Amino acid sequence: MFAKLCIFFLIAITTMVVGVPLEESTKNGTLISKRTTTPVCKDHNYSELVNSWCATKSSMTVICANKDLPGTFTSDTIQCNGAEVCVDYFLTENNAQAQCASSYIKWDNKNNLISCSGTASYGRGEALDISVGATTYDVDGNPIQVDQFAIYLNNQEIAATSNLHNVSTILRSYKSNEDGDFGSCFSFSGTARVTSYFAAFGAAA
Repeated sequence: MFAKLCIFFLIAITTMVVGVPLEESTKNGTLISKRTTTPVCKDHNYSELVNSWCATKSSMTVICANKDLPGTFTSDTIQCNGAEVCVDYFLTENNAQAQCASSYIKWDNKNNLISCSGTASYGRGEALDISVGATTYDVDGNPIQVDQFAIYLNNQEIAATSNLHNVSTILRSYKSNEDGDFGSCFSFSGTARVTSYFAAFGAAA
């Protein structure tokens, strides 16, 4: 039922992004993020990036390892710059990371049970390996868990999670002129105002 409802909403709002007009949050008609602020290890003694996740809408927690002392880790907080927002995503199929995105789709639930974004494509038709992800936040910019969360490509569900604040997947050899547009939906049964951000990044091999 959730998937069917979300497909309906995606079709209904194909040209609309709630909160931020699509043309203001994308570059050259795409959702490409330039990765202005990246998860980095600042301590040269702990220089190997292990993992990162969005701590707030404007910051990410980074876990770094000491190459010379296996099993030794440290954590740090990286702040996003300006209008960037933090989005969780898969860098590879087995490597979850976070990223401050400068280009994104933004929408909120407006106290509705199910809320869906507008849609947009990535690239100019060339084959690309990309990762798409979305993260939800409360009014204070803290991650907030939603009941169900899904990403769609050409109105077909390609990733879904339950009782989490993020969802992500990787597409190999994606072509915008053949594969279509991305969109996302989430359901939330609480009374809080929930805002979601969807972004796309280049995926690692």
